[in-house]
Amino acid sequence: MKRVMIVISGIVAAMLPYGTAHAYPVKNNTLTANAIYSGGALDTTECPEKPIKRRNATLAKSYVKAVVGCLNTTWAAQYEKSGQSFRAPKLRLVTKPPAKFCALKWDQSEEEAYYCDETETIFIVLSNNLLDDPSDLYLFNLVSMEYGQHVQTLTNIYSEWQDIDFRNKKEYYEHSRRYALQNNCFGAAFLASAWKSLDRSSADWRLLLSYAKDWTGKDNGTRTNIGYWMNQGFTTGDPGACNTWAASAKRVA
Repeated sequence: MKRVMIVISGIVAAMLPYGTAHAYPVKNNTLTANAIYSGGALDTTECPEKPIKRRNATLAKSYVKAVVGCLNTTWAAQYEKSGQSFRAPKLRLVTKPPAKFCALKWDQSEEEAYYCDETETIFIVLSNNLLDDPSDLYLFNLVSMEYGQHVQTLTNIYSEWQDIDFRNKKEYYEHSRRYALQNNCFGAAFLASAWKSLDRSSADWRLLLSYAKDWTGKDNGTRTNIGYWMNQGFTTGDPGACNTWAASAKRVA
């Protein structure tokens, strides 16, 4: 059972002040009617996986760089369709956790990946734990989801989420789940766009989904809703199907 922590930028409730809440549903066009939703399904991507072996960081680095290259191509085309500006993220790959990253202490017991919005950097620790069994789609999806946070940054979804007001912790965590579940969906949409070029079966998707459903929590949502939004992305390949901000509160619980 893989429980690698995928850290969502900014989810630290104690650091944020309370404010006057927006009435439900969310009334913010950047979140609910973002242009990134208007481009249709992601273009089909040729992204065959590079060779990868257990606990081999050298091969893993080549693997991740290739996936990021595919992500750059796919999302650049989507941004062009939506009329938005695109720039590729920075990428840092290491084998040992840092003491700090993005001005935050790194939790070495849990964290394996982080996206820093300030520097637009995807940071992944290619540890023995992460690479203990890299034969599944877990690493591919991990990279895709971290990239999903970059998409949220470039479209100003991240900044608007950070600025949205909330009356209490319950409302704050609902907004956080909308952000996190959208990221899950964006990652799955890219996976769908590359699916035909991967030597994978439906069993690989079901296994990945079983891992993802273990990321439950007040920031991430229930198993049911994690599965729902990942399936939204995977079955449509369309970022427009990932509009968690317009969904009912029940769908992002």
